[in-house]
Amino acid sequence: MVDLSRTPITVIGASRGLGRVLAETFHRLGAPVLAVARGQSGLDALARDMPGVAVLACDASAADAPEHVFAVQTPRVLVLCGGAMPPCRPFPELDWEAFSDNWNTDVRMSFHFLQAALARPLPPGTTVVTITSGAVRQGSPISGGYAGAKQMQIFMTGYAQKAAERAGLDLRFLSLAPARLMPQTDIGAAGVRGYAAYNGTTEAAFLEAMGPGLNPQQVADALLDLIGEAKPGGNFIVSPEGVAALG
Repeated sequence: MVDLSRTPITVIGASRGLGRVLAETFHRLGAPVLAVARGQSGLDALARDMPGVAVLACDASAADAPEHVFAVQTPRVLVLCGGAMPPCRPFPELDWEAFSDNWNTDVRMSFHFLQAALARPLPPGTTVVTITSGAVRQGSPISGGYAGAKQMQIFMTGYAQKAAERAGLDLRFLSLAPARLMPQTDIGAAGVRGYAAYNGTTEAAFLEAMGPGLNPQQVADALLDLIGEAKPGGNFIVSPEGVAALG
């Protein structure tokens, strides 16, 4: 496992769910962690539970968000894990605002931070990881534009890597997609409820049909391995069976 004890790490979307587990994992390994999220209350709870972690309340989808974040910490690992809650309603029930929310939040966040990583640029050797979703493989009929937004984040990861190479920048851009809904997170729990209702079954039955479960710590452990060894520009998916290239 890579030594992160002197590696500044910034986690966007760190106040809850997978982002919080990532922040906890990096903190436990001794990394100087900056936790960024929109909600101050979640950040306050994180700071109480993890003394020494720096926190910043910030709307990561705003155009000036990278400026505010990088003024607090210049990361050597930047994890883009923030985003909006998908609508969890069938496609015919959505208006455009609900359908496009993940584009206006998740994609916009990645757009601004990936561009800022190149324009600043971040220090040589920096790794930028975008957390996406296994929904890119089969879509998600109750999640509006979520699956497409996550695919766009993957495309932008590749665009950023190509731009770094063209400019001669020693930056590594990666993406990692959890393959399963994780009911331990808010978004995963909402997805389980939504799909159980959509399929006319119980939450327990839906989870059983989904097969072996995936939890946030497994994703965090997979990310640690990728930080240590993944080649620039790689897109990966983590399942209960382990990590694989996302083809």
